[in-house]
Parts: sequence; C-alpha cells; structure tokens
Amino acid sequence: MRLLPAFSEIKTADLGKFDQVSLSDGVDHLEPSLREQISRYLMESVSLISAGNTTDPLAPEKGPVVPFGFSTDGSWAWPAYWSYFVREYGMALPEEFISHVRSLNFTPPKLSSEQVERASSEIQEALYG
Repeated sequence: MRLLPAFSEIKTADLGKFDQVSLSDGVDHLEPSLREQISRYLMESVSLISAGNTTDPLAPEKGPVVPFGFSTDGSWAWPAYWSYFVREYGMALPEEFISHVRSLNFTPPKLSSEQVERASSEIQEALYG
C-alpha cells in the first residue's frame, strides 16, 4: 500500500515513522478545479482510524477543525487531514495519487471487509511496528 506523507507541522508521536512534507511549502499547488473532487474522494474513502480533530497549524485561531486519523481506498492510505488541507489550501499531492484518483473517476471504491482489514493491519504495523 502506498502512503501519502504526513505534514511536519502537525506534531504527533508517530511522525518520524512516515515520510514528511511541509504543509506551508505545498499550499496552492493543486489545480483549483481538482480541490473539491479530490477532497471529497479523500473524505469519502474508508476511515480506518478516527481520533477527533486537531488545530490547523496555518490558522490556529480556527481551533480544532482538522480531522485526525487514517483513511484508505485500498491502494493508498493517508492521514485523514489530507481532505481538509486539499480543500482549504490546495495542498500539493503526488502526481501518482492524482492519476490514481482520476482513473477511478474521483469515486472511492467499495472495499470488502478483507480489504479493510488488510489496510488496517498495514497502518497499525506502520504506526506501532
């Protein structure tokens, strides 16, 4: 399974276990016409772990508005906050991920219970070893 990176500005105990990118460096790098479609795809995919909300490091005055957890489409997995940052800031995504989402017509696939279990195990392994 491929993983979207974590943002270095969002501090978590497991941050060092994932590739990291700077949130501030990726703002406004996504084609505006893709923001809503990809954000919806990210948000509507299967939630593996949901841990509430955290503060937006680019706008702390908004309070805890950023979803925290992990999601998957069975091929890729990502921190749940990606949907927020894509929608709000046009956060840059790897071209391979954009191509993948386009190939699915911006519609998350329905996953079997076995696929969800496998993805969950892979995320648990990445988080906790």
